[in-house]
Amino acid sequence: MNKSFLVYLTLILSVLFYTESQAQDQPQRSLTLEESIEIAKESSPLARAANFELISAKWRYRSFRADLLPSLNLGGDAPNYNKSIFSNVQDDGTVTFSSRTQSEASVDLSIEQSIMPTGGNLSLSSGITRLGIFEGENTYLWQSTPLVATYRQPLFQFNSLKWRHRTEPLRYQIAQKQYVEDMEDLAFSTTQSFFDFLLAKINVEVAEFNVTVNDSIYNISQGRYQVGSIAENDLLQSELQLRNAETSLTTATLNFQRAEENFKALLGIPDDVVIEVIAPEEAPELNIDVDKALELAQENNSTSLEFQLSEIQANQAYDQAKKAAGFSATIQASYGLNQTSEDFDRLYEDPQNRQFFSVGFQIPIFNWGKNTAEIQAARNQQAATANTITYQKLQFDLNVRSTVREFSQLQSQVELAQKSDEIAERRYDVAKNRYLIGKIDVTNLFIAQNEKDSARRSYIQALRNYWTGYYNLRRLTLYDFETGSPIVIEQEI
Repeated sequence: MNKSFLVYLTLILSVLFYTESQAQDQPQRSLTLEESIEIAKESSPLARAANFELISAKWRYRSFRADLLPSLNLGGDAPNYNKSIFSNVQDDGTVTFSSRTQSEASVDLSIEQSIMPTGGNLSLSSGITRLGIFEGENTYLWQSTPLVATYRQPLFQFNSLKWRHRTEPLRYQIAQKQYVEDMEDLAFSTTQSFFDFLLAKINVEVAEFNVTVNDSIYNISQGRYQVGSIAENDLLQSELQLRNAETSLTTATLNFQRAEENFKALLGIPDDVVIEVIAPEEAPELNIDVDKALELAQENNSTSLEFQLSEIQANQAYDQAKKAAGFSATIQASYGLNQTSEDFDRLYEDPQNRQFFSVGFQIPIFNWGKNTAEIQAARNQQAATANTITYQKLQFDLNVRSTVREFSQLQSQVELAQKSDEIAERRYDVAKNRYLIGKIDVTNLFIAQNEKDSARRSYIQALRNYWTGYYNLRRLTLYDFETGSPIVIEQEI
């Protein structure tokens, strides 16, 4: 029996030594809350996703800016070949068939410029065409257009470029602010995960401590029961407390592992790194004025710009519906030079004028009230959007005010929770000492122990509420209240 026990003990010690040596070989890192947030902003998948969103918005805005500038285009037809039989109607009405063999190639270079205020389009082009006729002796004909200026102007039509000139810069501003908000939202989520991890760690430490203490208390209770100084009920209660502590340790360990994995995933930290989180020592005292915070939120938060964008889009839809239902016309005019020749060297000699002018129009006469319905739908949607924005602005203001008022109470809650934690710790020490000398029963000891554990968790929860409230206020106002400066990220376009 003794030999088996020694073998068993040797195996246990070997496993413990191996586990400890493995833990020592793993890279370790201690993190404060501020360091965790910085790592998340640099390495988190959410930070990279937010960065790509901003880059995408930046290129979309560049695409719009390009639509306002001239564009240079080269087009044409590669030499094509056509051999076919076609019919000819003679003067006397008879039909004859002839064969035709020819090729044609052309190239055209043009510059186009959209006119944003009017919605028109101006273009300058130059091109050349070669026609080859293959019948007996090959013949080549050339046609040139040295320069042609064309202007196309819609009348009483929806000007999409003009509306985009109002919405696209606003979209890019929203994207910039949303990127900062995403970073602050990541800081908020990191703070939550940090304290979840910290609380899970404390729960494990408390559970381990309780198992050790309750095991000692159970052993003491067994000795006192054997000498008849306590009743069997007290012995059973101490044993039950020990089993409950062991169960709590198992649960706390599983919760700790889950919280640790979530924390590492959020920060983008490899699984093999051992993380030690350090609780903030204090909660800085910040006096934040409600009206000032509301003003900052209205000025900096993307929500205000989104309200503007929604209003512009509603007005745009109404304008588009009105223009589509009314009279519309298009004027197109062009002027230039052209020439034809069988000799390429003489193609640009004495070019002839080329003019073109057209006016197209469209007048809706009757379509079963569709246009009226479209206008009324857009008008009512415009009114609905205005009322929705009014309500959303009110809700946003209330949210900011409520957040500031709640935050002003969180610091005092941290101070009270810290004092309660210290008092509960001292009370437990006193109760434990009194139990050891037999002055109180085990029930009062366990009450003090539970109050100590509860006070410790309440203190960590109060810290969690303070810091999550602080970063929630930062993401609403995009303002750093510790440094007294706006939170901005400069982006070059």
